[in-house]
Amino acid sequence: MAVVSVRWTLLLLFLVVAGPARAAPLVGDLDGDGSVGPADSALLEPLYGQQAGGASFDPAADWSGDGAIDQRDLAIFGASFGASGPADTSPPTVFITLNDIPDDQNDLLVVPPDGFQITIGLDSAGGSLIDLSTLSVTSDQDLGGLAAGSELASIFQATPTRLFYEVPAGMGLARTSHFLTVQVRDLAGNLASSSYGFAVRDFGLGAPFATTQTVFLDFDQDRSLGAEVDFLEDLRTFGLASTADPALEATMRDLAVTEILTRSRSLYGQQADGSPGADPVNVVFTATLPAGAHAHLCIGGQSTLGGAYLGASPLDPENLVANEDTCTNPQLGVFPSAIDDLWGADPGYLAVFSPLVPALGGTPVGEDPLDAAVLDPSFPTANSTLGEFLRFLEIQAALQTFGSIVGSVAAHETGHLLGLVAHGAPPAGLYGGASGANTDHNVTAAGATPTQNWVMNAGTSFSFDEITGGNGQPLPTFRPLSQAYLHDRIALNQQVTGLYPAPTLVQVIPNPALYPAGQSTTSLQVDGTGFFGTPFVDLRLVGGPTWKAIQSVALVSSTTITGSINAFVIVPGSYDVRVTNPDGQAVTLLNHLVVQQQ
Repeated sequence: MAVVSVRWTLLLLFLVVAGPARAAPLVGDLDGDGSVGPADSALLEPLYGQQAGGASFDPAADWSGDGAIDQRDLAIFGASFGASGPADTSPPTVFITLNDIPDDQNDLLVVPPDGFQITIGLDSAGGSLIDLSTLSVTSDQDLGGLAAGSELASIFQATPTRLFYEVPAGMGLARTSHFLTVQVRDLAGNLASSSYGFAVRDFGLGAPFATTQTVFLDFDQDRSLGAEVDFLEDLRTFGLASTADPALEATMRDLAVTEILTRSRSLYGQQADGSPGADPVNVVFTATLPAGAHAHLCIGGQSTLGGAYLGASPLDPENLVANEDTCTNPQLGVFPSAIDDLWGADPGYLAVFSPLVPALGGTPVGEDPLDAAVLDPSFPTANSTLGEFLRFLEIQAALQTFGSIVGSVAAHETGHLLGLVAHGAPPAGLYGGASGANTDHNVTAAGATPTQNWVMNAGTSFSFDEITGGNGQPLPTFRPLSQAYLHDRIALNQQVTGLYPAPTLVQVIPNPALYPAGQSTTSLQVDGTGFFGTPFVDLRLVGGPTWKAIQSVALVSSTTITGSINAFVIVPGSYDVRVTNPDGQAVTLLNHLVVQQQ
């Protein structure tokens, strides 16, 4: 029998005696043996106090479903203590993916040779706890410095519900199809098994974010509103500034810029001051003109496209253009005035902005005699008058809401400039829409707007609570597929259309290949395995720099290719031979073919 602490025993005894009415049968059977008893108590004790997101949290013991294993769960467990019934015969579930990309988006992922993440989700499915000591992970290719077929469980970091391994820089996995197999049992001995395949390729045009991308958020342009800088006029629209007090207007301008930068930077994994956070994207946001190459995004004004546009910017798949300038086109940029157009009647909007907007009965910042005091950096909130404190809260609420919305929109438009959201399914796209309001925005595999609050969803799809994180909504963020792209953990690839094995080369016949007397062409046959489509076959003189294609290539079967060579291109000599399948997988035989002239 497992040993448990005295304190735990007393607490459990109290709950068994005084707990609520019995819960559903066999709730609490953590070992799956068909009874709820001391062994289950011993399993529950180390889980007590854990919360969702913690390294030791196991939802199998969160019977209340509130994201914490606490007294509610102890009460439920106590009510079931001593119960018996059928043993657990339901296996857990295993979900293998890359970079935490969900199942509806990971059917055919292409990743670089290193730097990506293998993530494995575990779910007890309401049954007994998963036994991580039974975990087995294998790959059909070398991985983690271990040979194909080796046990890989030890290289994964594990929690009760998630396994994680990041392929380190320099690992250089084989550029081919990879297949992982994971097996694990729960404490009742039920076996779960799952397999998953993915492709490894080099970035065709280089990693999109290998070089730091600088984004200049320009708040000082006058493009579309009145006679003054557009951003200042936006601040006045929302009661965040007034011409009555130019000094406070300048202060509010700086505070708003700081809020916007903070929000944009946070979405790209950076601290408020722009320093790297825990998992930063290689992007720098600045509100001052940079010296080097940069994307230029104007903040302020009104779109000339017509309608309520929070912003617009061109899509740059794979981030090929480092100097994109949206400020030369009045249709492009971030347009805060659309906030009122989209949500001006929303109760949340009215609650935040009514105290400041004159049209809603409010007093703009700079026109209330308390404003200078409450905007002083040394304003003592703890020792202020009630009126001062309430005015301080009104200004802060509007400033932070405005900054959060505009910062999210700036991050969204920056996403377009960086390549989000490339059209179509992976590996060629990132599930970006290609028509209507969803053009360049997130769509599901079925082509619909996602229900999750992703920042690259179409702007008009957000409610006020969704864009601001109000009423319990999470603030918008990038979905895992976009995060993987921004971190160079997946590669866009037009060639990969399936998970094919790497080709092999056995021989080229005839060898030597002879140009008959008086003729300049001769036929070849290439033998091997794994050929498909229309392979590309080329030759290189041994020691030479240049590959030259053979002609009239035809696929006879998965093991045979035919073609011809021309003496004006393939001169007599010794050659390396290379075959490249349409999916980019290639194989080379060095110093294999001899070409001669009769």
